[in-house]
Amino acid sequence: MLNLVNLLASPEITSVKSFCESAQGILRIVGWVYVGIEVVVPIILIFMGMFDLAKAVTEKDENKIKSAQQLLVKRAIAAALVFLVAALVGLIMRIVGNDDYKDCSYCMTTPWRCKIDDAFKK
Repeated sequence: MLNLVNLLASPEITSVKSFCESAQGILRIVGWVYVGIEVVVPIILIFMGMFDLAKAVTEKDENKIKSAQQLLVKRAIAAALVFLVAALVGLIMRIVGNDDYKDCSYCMTTPWRCKIDDAFKK
């Protein structure tokens, strides 16, 4: 955290491109966390719901099956909401913010091919 504070206060940061180049490692880590949350969490939620439903069906108890169905629906809704949070944040940033964040967001949205020069060519 201290390195990020030092990075922001650095006199060498004179433009958005220089900031993005300096923070490239941090942006890549944030990107991998972002991808993990956006993709892995919904998949885990849906598989957990399916597993609970399969377990309830094998026990052949109507009350457990109904509660497992309700739990599956709740988890599917939660998975959809987790998946859509990133889209909502992007929409809000486009409406409220200026376009400077787009230059650095390239590393957060595609951490597997993060090169700052590629972001500034677009």
